[in-house]
Amino acid sequence: MKKLLGLLATTCFIVLLIVGCSSDDNAGGETTNNDNNSTTETNNTPDDATDVDSEIGEIVVVTPAAEHGWLAGVIYFAEEAGRELGLDNFRVLTSSNVAEQSAQLDDLIAQGVGAIVLQPHTYELELAAERVIDAQIPLIVFNRYVNVDYDAYVAGSNFMMGAESAQKIGEGLNGEGIVITLANPSAGSTSAVRNEGFRSVMDVDFPNIELIEMTVDNFTQEAALSAMADVLVANPHIDAIFSIDDESSLGFLQAIREAGRTEIQFMSGGGGAQTYFREIYQEDGIVLFTVTYSPRMMGDSIRVAHRILSGGAISELDSSNQWIIPPSIITSDNVANYFADDSPY
Repeated sequence: MKKLLGLLATTCFIVLLIVGCSSDDNAGGETTNNDNNSTTETNNTPDDATDVDSEIGEIVVVTPAAEHGWLAGVIYFAEEAGRELGLDNFRVLTSSNVAEQSAQLDDLIAQGVGAIVLQPHTYELELAAERVIDAQIPLIVFNRYVNVDYDAYVAGSNFMMGAESAQKIGEGLNGEGIVITLANPSAGSTSAVRNEGFRSVMDVDFPNIELIEMTVDNFTQEAALSAMADVLVANPHIDAIFSIDDESSLGFLQAIREAGRTEIQFMSGGGGAQTYFREIYQEDGIVLFTVTYSPRMMGDSIRVAHRILSGGAISELDSSNQWIIPPSIITSDNVANYFADDSPY
């Protein structure tokens, strides 16, 4: 932020109002809108949707290509935010690997763009991200963390997703029963931290619930269907399923239906997939719910970039320039509020 102030010092004075919020993946909360879910129609539009002065430069989103539904949603909501903010100088760049993404950042540095919103493939983008900062281009990092001196970091809370799922399942089962928990080692910290949050609540508040871990190779419906079919054979009675991903939940649900199992009472999800929202709305045998880690948060990242360039205050950021957006629980009672027919996820 200091570098940006140096560039704009002759034309404006930026006041950054910092409010306390949680650090990454902890159980704190932030100031958000719409039932504690700023990723749904953030309502920043009235303040942010001003005519963009071309002199502040282009905002460029740099993100992995849509290899699965959630990433497709990220791209969709990035483009939506650009339209809502009336950004003429705006584009989205995708890539298939770290090397390609690194080259994109170098090209943007050479072009002298106004700001970059980066969802890195992995932490290996750190050196390329450092070059962006050295070029005094504001950098907003989204979702996947890189250890650099960014201007802002915007993400959800994987820990809180697990903790809130545990609370709902534990209370629903009255502290007794057998729960299958999902782990996906290939998802790295996403899987580990969501499970850490779940177990932190279960161990303390619901110690009489038996947890049985299952693993999947990836977050696809096919992998989930296959894994759950085996779990159902091995476990004649299951009370609930802690799933950390909506697409996995869809595969689990198919396996349960094909096996004719009727004793399962609860199943969670994670993310915000429209196809799973429809199942939550329609299913009357199992209590289905999900906990948001919505691709809509990309829109929040773009709004932060826009406010930085136009000299606006960013009250959502904490003292580490992080905005950790807490999840919302979506059930049959409120899921209709989250339908987005045009969304690819």
